[in-house]
Amino acid sequence: MLAFIEKEAECFLTNRAKEPSFQSFRHFHKNGDRQLFESEYFDRRKRLTTFGLLSYLHPNEFIYIEELENQIWQICQEFTWCLPAHLHMEREGQTYEDYRISQSLHYSIDLFAAETAFTLAEIHHIFQDRLDPFLIEKIKIEIDRRVIAIYLDNGPYEWEEATHNWAAVCAGSIGAAALYLVSDRSVLRSILARVFQTMECYLQGFEEDGACTEGYSYWQYGFGYFLYFLDLYEQATGETSRLLSRDKVHKIAQFQQNIFLSSNFVVNFSDAIPMAKPMLGFSHYLYHKWNDIHLPAREHGQFQIIDHCGRWAPAFRELSWYDSKLPGNNWPEKTVLFDESMIFLSRISIYAFAAKGGHNAEPHNHNDIGHFILLGGNEIFLKDLGAGQYHKDYFNDKRYDFICTSAAGHSIPIINGKFQRDGKEYKAIPLKSDFSKDEDIWQLALEQTYPEPTLLAYNRRFHWKKTAKPRLFLTDVFQFKKQPSSIIESFILEDRSYRLFDDYILFEGEEQSLKFIFDSQLTPIIEQQFFTNHQGEQEGFLRVQFPLVDLEQEIEVIFTLEFC
Repeated sequence: MLAFIEKEAECFLTNRAKEPSFQSFRHFHKNGDRQLFESEYFDRRKRLTTFGLLSYLHPNEFIYIEELENQIWQICQEFTWCLPAHLHMEREGQTYEDYRISQSLHYSIDLFAAETAFTLAEIHHIFQDRLDPFLIEKIKIEIDRRVIAIYLDNGPYEWEEATHNWAAVCAGSIGAAALYLVSDRSVLRSILARVFQTMECYLQGFEEDGACTEGYSYWQYGFGYFLYFLDLYEQATGETSRLLSRDKVHKIAQFQQNIFLSSNFVVNFSDAIPMAKPMLGFSHYLYHKWNDIHLPAREHGQFQIIDHCGRWAPAFRELSWYDSKLPGNNWPEKTVLFDESMIFLSRISIYAFAAKGGHNAEPHNHNDIGHFILLGGNEIFLKDLGAGQYHKDYFNDKRYDFICTSAAGHSIPIINGKFQRDGKEYKAIPLKSDFSKDEDIWQLALEQTYPEPTLLAYNRRFHWKKTAKPRLFLTDVFQFKKQPSSIIESFILEDRSYRLFDDYILFEGEEQSLKFIFDSQLTPIIEQQFFTNHQGEQEGFLRVQFPLVDLEQEIEVIFTLEFC
């Protein structure tokens, strides 16, 4: 961790920060692209966090505190701490006449404005004896006028009643900043009451099983800020919040150990990325709170602790919460079913299988009910595309035009030319869950996931045989009012070499191969396709489709996926 921070500092000292331009700020509103402005915005915060950590670790190195002051100064001069994609233009976009009437500047509070307030408040607290007194006062003024005063004078904001990561991050950050800076006890109590109310909303976004349907990285993010705030609250007041005693919060804390496939491969349904690294300091903190938390193997942990957004709060805690005395181990063999969220996972040695039920109105939703992931030899074969590049259209009514969010980008069938639709009414009904040492069976009714009135019933059955070389039997049973016009079984696979035979396709990996067995009457159509992933890079995948033949009112089709 220390080596990473020092390398970042060396780079930053050699290459000066790019000054933000008006054109980059307006780029999103004109073109919908977030990357240009955000790369400059997050670069400043990476520098702030880097020099803040090194000032903490090396208090006698003057260059680090000087660079920290420069980054604080730059951030205090920003037009807004909010990202352009999150701006309420009636605030920052106020006219001169609006300003003359109100005689005040208005600000939006989003994730990053709130995080910036938390960051500067904590840095102020830690370095108040070392920072220039002028800058100390500037920090307090900017946090108050941009966040705390705005929060007190307005609201409720839409994220105060949200049931996803925004609630925890925004409220937790404001609560943390207030604990550091608000000296008026009655004002502080008022802020904390609102923060705790929002935290209740955040917890409502989880089912009792503790699964984060937004994905693992959003669990790290939202649940992280939930606990950062509660930890500071405990330190400031000497009281432990009753939220921590809830069984649901304990289940949420266990999510990490129940969602990894193997090593750094994670179940990446929704807007999640396929590879992730546990935060070791955060994991150690969870273990000290709940001793049944699995400690991940150290070699799989996150050592590049300053993330792509340059967040101070998690980076600082990765250092301060890290416990070198705690050992770590590989993820244990396990079968997990999140009953209410309908996420299934089974880990066996170097193999893993995961499948998804639920509904199509989840946070960061993809139309993916009945979709699944298959891993063998620490390689992904059947895959989830995960998060696409965030763009203006990615979060509006064009969301499902993107392959990674649409039903077309998942391993689920196309029925009479129709795909799954978005909406809470499109949902799976669990039919059977039977798990044992040797095999797991999970069966779902999926007829309600399609806008097809002639579809009477559609059952998808996963039968996972946990032999030395595991096999997955996938059975789809359809029942219609009248003979269907078409059914296409569709699968999404990692882009890899393959060989086609009469009744199977052999997908080749470095250590394992996957034999995809099908009825010899079927003719597969195999296409290489591409999408823009979360990092803005073109990523290839294979789409394998089987148009069914001899269509009747009742149809059963079986595929066998066998490692060899």
